[in-house]
Amino acid sequence: MKGGYASFLILFCLHRFSGERSLSAIYHLFTGKKSSQTLQDSKWFQLEPFFGVWKEVTLNDVEAAAQQLFENGLISPVQNRSYILTEAGKKQLDEQLHQVFFPVHINGWRYHATEKTFWYRLSLLVQTLSNVLHRTRFEPIHRHEETLIWVKNYLLSQKRTVHELAQTLYKEIYDILSSVSEEEATVFTLRLTSFERIGWTNEQIASYLQKDPVYVRFQFQNVLHYMMARAESKRSSVLYELMHDLSLPIPLTFSTQKTYEWLLRGKSIEEIAKLRRLKRSTIEDHVVEIAANIPHFSIQPFINEKRAAKIIETVRKLRTRKLKVIRDAIDDDVSYFEIRLVLAKEGEMW
Repeated sequence: MKGGYASFLILFCLHRFSGERSLSAIYHLFTGKKSSQTLQDSKWFQLEPFFGVWKEVTLNDVEAAAQQLFENGLISPVQNRSYILTEAGKKQLDEQLHQVFFPVHINGWRYHATEKTFWYRLSLLVQTLSNVLHRTRFEPIHRHEETLIWVKNYLLSQKRTVHELAQTLYKEIYDILSSVSEEEATVFTLRLTSFERIGWTNEQIASYLQKDPVYVRFQFQNVLHYMMARAESKRSSVLYELMHDLSLPIPLTFSTQKTYEWLLRGKSIEEIAKLRRLKRSTIEDHVVEIAANIPHFSIQPFINEKRAAKIIETVRKLRTRKLKVIRDAIDDDVSYFEIRLVLAKEGEMW
């Protein structure tokens, strides 16, 4: 895992975190840890696309890649196991962003929980249609019971003939693959199974194309997420039918969702803490998480406009999200909760 595409992704994340988060934060981001901190980090540092998109990566993988970047003089350590980019690192990242494939369509925040089911359905449907059209017997590429049942029921519910359905799906996939790079289209096509060939794994494709397996993985995922986004926007498509019943994740932890329900009933932080038998600080954590993830949620009941404006002004001036630095710079007795709340709500502007 040392070097290669993984190092590029980690260099990009370290640049976004700007020394304010540890390597563990990158690991939790990629694996999609549903904690208040990781959900907030992905918003504050504008890393939502990478949330939950690399679930099999390990902390050792991330640390090994960072060690390689350090040895190459591209990053330097700061406190709490975090790093900042050196001038050489900034220069390399800038060059790579212009030259290296970047997964612009990846949207882990929206699709990390449903991408596998969508892919299972699509790949099994393609395999089934291909074999039925060629009148060949086949072993399903997936043994996932829910997928097998879903595809069977979907085919039985069709008013179109198998040939018409296959033609429609072919055109939809072809149109999407025509609007990505030839390499991405090749990677995605090689993953598909037909009547005459079994779809390859990312590792097999990487070996065939002589590319980094992580690079191939993100190319495939980039196309998959692009396909899901296109499917959502075109309701009269087969691809939409493959995903319309997949529930998109609520961007809140379970406990925070409960607090949100009480807030919607007009309860105060103190009242919710008493009702739920939790510390006030825990409920404050929930409110910050809600502010970061629910666009229409107002923070006005918790902080007045003047104090919020003062925090925004200070953050813009200092260009940091370090709570103590911000608090020390503000003369008023502003709480950490208020600073976190404003940072969460105004995260998009940083």
